[in-house]
Amino acid sequence: MNKADNLRWVLCALAGTIIAGPATAEELLFSFGGGPQPGSSQNNWSASIDYNFYRFERSHRQHFLIGASYTYIRSNAATNDEMYAISIYPQVSLYPEKGSWAYSISPRWAEPFFYFRALGPSYISSNTLGDRRQENNFAFQAQIGVGAKIKSGNDTETIIALSWKHFSNANLFDNNDGIDFPVVLNIGIRF
Repeated sequence: MNKADNLRWVLCALAGTIIAGPATAEELLFSFGGGPQPGSSQNNWSASIDYNFYRFERSHRQHFLIGASYTYIRSNAATNDEMYAISIYPQVSLYPEKGSWAYSISPRWAEPFFYFRALGPSYISSNTLGDRRQENNFAFQAQIGVGAKIKSGNDTETIIALSWKHFSNANLFDNNDGIDFPVVLNIGIRF
């Protein structure tokens, strides 16, 4: 499969995900970031679009989301310096109590939160990025971060977050050099 075929597959998968979920659509996020790969001289950068299409609110403080993302990945390596990943992920978002220290240091116009994604099955377009190697094109996406929701309209909220993002196969296969992005800025909207 060539790059044009890969791109068509990616666009069809994302379009299908977006079309399948508009009734419960919640968040659209754009993310940019990167930094040094731990244990390597390599630097990695990413740009991604995340679409959270399902939300279950167990309470005001605990939200479970399901989303899909496309991540473009680059490194400063001399060879094998780019790839992309398509992921479906579960996300848990936790909001502190109104009287907590996290709320007390947050501006009144922002609602702080903590979130994590784990075991998000992902297709990676290459099993090598610079000196990092995965056994095959299957990996998991993991992400952990903190952020704030800012009321920006009648039914919309702006989301700003900082996170760490990681792709690996969770040691299911022999080669499992993780691909890391230590600092990622996430900006989006909840509607």
